Amino acid sequence: MEPWGYLPNPWRDAIFQLSSDKLDNLEEVRFRLDRPVYCYGSYWVEPLKVGDQVLIGIQSDLDHIVGVIAQHSLYARTEELRHGYLTLPGGHRVGIAGKAIWENGKIVTMGDVTGLNFRKARHVEGIADALHSIFSRHQLDLESLLIAGPPRSGKTTLLRDCARFFSAQGERVTIVDERSELAGYHNGHYGFALGLHLDVLDGWPKAEGLNVAIRTLGPDRVIVDEIGSREDLQAVSHALHAGVKVVASIHAQTYDDLRHRGQGELSVENLFDAVVFLHKGETPGMIHEIWHHHEKVWKVPS
Repeated sequence: MEPWGYLPNPWRDAIFQLSSDKLDNLEEVRFRLDRPVYCYGSYWVEPLKVGDQVLIGIQSDLDHIVGVIAQHSLYARTEELRHGYLTLPGGHRVGIAGKAIWENGKIVTMGDVTGLNFRKARHVEGIADALHSIFSRHQLDLESLLIAGPPRSGKTTLLRDCARFFSAQGERVTIVDERSELAGYHNGHYGFALGLHLDVLDGWPKAEGLNVAIRTLGPDRVIVDEIGSREDLQAVSHALHAGVKVVASIHAQTYDDLRHRGQGELSVENLFDAVVFLHKGETPGMIHEIWHHHEKVWKVPS
């Protein structure tokens, strides 16, 4: 089910009244306190309406929606809220804006919700095959690989397809799926078909999950989304030194953006053999350029 299918009415029915071409192309539905609810496609934006009336997000509506999607058990999902999201079945995610609640110097949860972003998880098969073809033409190995790009460029989509691709090659792949997005695990089932040689550590923090994967699952390759902390980089380094290949993603738009991420052996430049940069486009996971051992080796033809 798509993420807006979990909304209560009147919002759900209003969304499914969109034209079929817009519904097929719908990427996000955003609620903002005391502002119109907006639907976002690849190249269009419009307010959500019931008839001619634009729907406005008021506080009681936002609180009600959060209660419904959290199945009225916010306490059980405190860890997700602390990181600003709730996960839906199928790998979809609801980003949440609100007030940070502090306790003993740490953010423990979120309250006073002021915004919700229902974002559709996309599964596009074949983009990892295209990446492999580029690497093969340039006689490069797909060893340790970092996927970089701005938000909504398809980093998670490409990571997900990399899991499918390497599993199809017979590699033993482990996904460390902190936010239940990559494999879309929910109630005993995966939201995406990613192959037969795949294990998933669902809900594990990235660094701890990487270490557990190496100790217990014996993977050929580990796939992990959105690294960045020193602990993440240390865990990646540990995996690589153990002979495990790593495919990870990071927020960055240019190679210069990566030059100060970590230091020495723990810099992302030194950890990963190759960096693949994506850019936003109609198709998620569009490859813009590839760097290999600090040199640009490919760029999308003009």
